[in-house]
Amino acid sequence: LEQRFKMKIVFAGTPTFSAFHLDLLIKSKHEVSAVLTQPDRGSGRGKKINISPVKTLAQENQILVLQPKSLKKNREVIDKLNEIGPDLILVVAYGLILPLEFINLPELGCINVHASLLPRWRGAAPVERSIMEGDNEGGITFMKMDEGLDTGPVLKLLPCAIGPEETSESLERKYQSLSEKNLIDFLDNVYLRKVNEVNQDSSLATYAEKIERQETEILWDVESAELIERKIRALFPKYGSFTFLGEKRIKILNSSLEKSCKQLAPGEIFISDKNHLYVGCLEGKVLKILNLQMEGKQVVSAREFIKGNEEKLSQIKKFSCSLEK
Repeated sequence: LEQRFKMKIVFAGTPTFSAFHLDLLIKSKHEVSAVLTQPDRGSGRGKKINISPVKTLAQENQILVLQPKSLKKNREVIDKLNEIGPDLILVVAYGLILPLEFINLPELGCINVHASLLPRWRGAAPVERSIMEGDNEGGITFMKMDEGLDTGPVLKLLPCAIGPEETSESLERKYQSLSEKNLIDFLDNVYLRKVNEVNQDSSLATYAEKIERQETEILWDVESAELIERKIRALFPKYGSFTFLGEKRIKILNSSLEKSCKQLAPGEIFISDKNHLYVGCLEGKVLKILNLQMEGKQVVSAREFIKGNEEKLSQIKKFSCSLEK
């Protein structure tokens, strides 16, 4: 079997999670004929050009890279792909809408690796949303793409547990290891026509909307302690949940729900004699802050933060949000 077939695959993806999957393909017996990834973008103050992890990996392996701004009516890319004639296109967190002529181009269609158990969490941010909502099960779906947003038939579901201390980073690692164990065998079975398509029940669909910047702020007076703790884990490390100490923006990167050591108002800070940092939440609940980062500074433990900001903490005594400014 090993010798009998070798598929020509075009890969479409952008972030690190995608690059992990591209690497699995590169190391397999199949041929990666081309890679589609988002255009290079400038970011930060100096508009430093960011090259996607997928592009970096493709270039290291001398694979043709295509970076269209859009695929809609994009003759140039469609013609190039027709010339390559891939058996299938594998899509992992690409970030562009694929038009129908693109989806229908390869003989075996377009297959998407989606980071949730569809139809739950269709859309842009399934990893973050599943943690934020407190789901205790997640997983990845191999699905056949159609024109809708993650609406195509399911080809394989790979479930796994979402632990009580799971962050987006640790959950993505779990998902990568599911792909590592299953992806290549699965693609072989697609080629051998041994995979069943199961239509999704759209009445069960939920949507993982893109994470908007304003959502990453902690609202001590509005959000429950449980939600804040989940949000901090869900937004680590890509976004970071933030709050303010006076005028300074602080990212909280790690926290835990604690039994109340003292009655604290929402946002009120209490430093214990053991140099632990606690913050009041709604309903008399308390969050213990473990790691944080002041704007422009390194990530530090709560103990180091207390040591470096004693005066500020004794004056201000409370985390606030931008609505209070």
